[in-house]
Amino acid sequence: MARNFVEYHIQEGAFHTFKVASGQTVKIGQMVEIVGNRTVGVAGANSTKVIGVVYSGTVGKDGLNVGYSGDEGDVVTVVALKPLVYLEAGEGGVTAGDRLKTDANGNVVAFVEGTDSYCARVGLALEDGTAGERFLALLG
Repeated sequence: MARNFVEYHIQEGAFHTFKVASGQTVKIGQMVEIVGNRTVGVAGANSTKVIGVVYSGTVGKDGLNVGYSGDEGDVVTVVALKPLVYLEAGEGGVTAGDRLKTDANGNVVAFVEGTDSYCARVGLALEDGTAGERFLALLG
């Protein structure tokens, strides 16, 4: 396996592609967070929506020094911190960036900070999902 600036040992299936958010520029090696529907931006301090680290991006761009720009329609490949899976949204649906918990039917709904137990968190929504619909989520 060839090495770039972030690679040491990356498990098969850890690479996922996301759009860069408008107004954002991300670079290889930066941690990114979900800021919209399958869209990432630079992770903020103590972010709870971090998905992983930028590995590469739009071909022909200097991803290390200049970075990838959302204003130019760039996309990036992110090494995900945990597995990405499709889950079914429960009543009320979910929005990209919501932390998730399970409902009584084994589906997932938005975690409520300050109300729900921290131990109830099961993942992070990477895209919007309406009730009964499957959507992409990061487990963990």
